[in-house]
Amino acid sequence: MNSAATVWPLSLRLAHWLNAALVIGALGLGAFMVLAVHDAATRFELTQTHKSIGVSVLVLTVLRLCLRSVMRAPKPEPAARSLAMIAKAVHVGLYILLLLLPLSGWLMVTSTPVRIPTVVFGLFDLPYPLAPDIARFRLAHAAHIVLAIALAVLVVLHVAAALIHAWVWRDRTLARMWLRAG
Repeated sequence: MNSAATVWPLSLRLAHWLNAALVIGALGLGAFMVLAVHDAATRFELTQTHKSIGVSVLVLTVLRLCLRSVMRAPKPEPAARSLAMIAKAVHVGLYILLLLLPLSGWLMVTSTPVRIPTVVFGLFDLPYPLAPDIARFRLAHAAHIVLAIALAVLVVLHVAAALIHAWVWRDRTLARMWLRAG
């Protein structure tokens, strides 16, 4: 793809929106199951789904980064240098958190003294290469919570910026990432 392209490649647009849906689902489900679900059996099932979504987010994020390394982005809309730098920082932060959050969750489940298998969408077991370690579990758990909050904040900033581009500045930033390129 050349740098004069006006929209993101279809593969990256699809991966973006699928990742967005998965992330919002994982964040919402994670908060719901921790704050509102008290039945152990229900919480177990929701936790398995949450972990499966997390694995999907990690795999899809790695795929997106691989695609980004071989596909060029469309030229950005004109913007003040400071805004362009903030946008770049938010995007880098999103990618970092999309990698670290699932990894912290995996570190958490692989370190827990309670060795309940993680079955990803009922298809395969996630390996536990580390021995149980309560200190590592607690650190990973705390990191997972902090990273989830940070990701939620960046998602809100990202969505707000996209809406400002579309509704206030009326440029094509959001339209170029929409599923329909027109």
